[in-house]
Amino acid sequence: MKNIFVAVDFSEASRKAMDYAAALAQSFKTNMTLVHAYYVPVPVGDVPGYIPLSFEEVQQENEAMLQREIEYVTGKFNIPVDGYVRNGFVATVIKDLAAELGAGLLVMGMKVAGKSSSIFGSSVVSAIRKTTIPLLVIPEEASFSFIKQISFAADFKQHPAAGSLAVLEELAAHFDADVQVLHVQKNEAFMTAGEAAGKVGADVSFNRMKHRFYTMVDEDVEKGITDFISTHPTDLLVMVAHHHSIFERLFGTEHTRLIAYRTHVPLLVLHDR
Repeated sequence: MKNIFVAVDFSEASRKAMDYAAALAQSFKTNMTLVHAYYVPVPVGDVPGYIPLSFEEVQQENEAMLQREIEYVTGKFNIPVDGYVRNGFVATVIKDLAAELGAGLLVMGMKVAGKSSSIFGSSVVSAIRKTTIPLLVIPEEASFSFIKQISFAADFKQHPAAGSLAVLEELAAHFDADVQVLHVQKNEAFMTAGEAAGKVGADVSFNRMKHRFYTMVDEDVEKGITDFISTHPTDLLVMVAHHHSIFERLFGTEHTRLIAYRTHVPLLVLHDR
């Protein structure tokens, strides 16, 4: 696996994601890069008694905080770590740095329920929509363990493009994991012709991984996924963000909190582009 990028904002959720990513990097014997993006707004007018920090002072302050995170990781894990601090929006900074340095995986933390008004927060949603890097979202309650059971939420109406499952295949091979391919259908009686064809295509896509197919019947796709995870041990949930698909619409919605907040399972988002 290539360089693992970790988006850092110095929160508890960020530290948890950093720990998980570092353990993953250590297992793969790969590099880890910490990235912190901050945004300095342009002041609208003078505020009595307020003396804003200069850009240089803000940059230095953020660099000092990131250096402490680097020292924390290197002190706990035996892996090479570097870091970058950039002024700008998180998704834009990550996209630019990933292209410049080469990122195989982006890791971001997610606050626990009640601390965020959206499923992941605006930064994670932006990263999903603006970058094509595989994104691993770590809930604040999650801790690293060897990945033995992977649940893949399949949309048989959308067949992933060649290469979009590469990171999943790499993780499954590295940990010798079983992949549970889950399809949630609304009608108990039958699949549509398109879904049946999609299942055949999926079987080909997963032929290099140990996998089994499962079907859940539920009018609510999100609930079907959540119910499956509650009854089938899962160390990692995987979805593909197909363009204009149901899963792309899920990200950032209130309903998806069922998946992220209630399962507490790390979520790997792959891009089909």
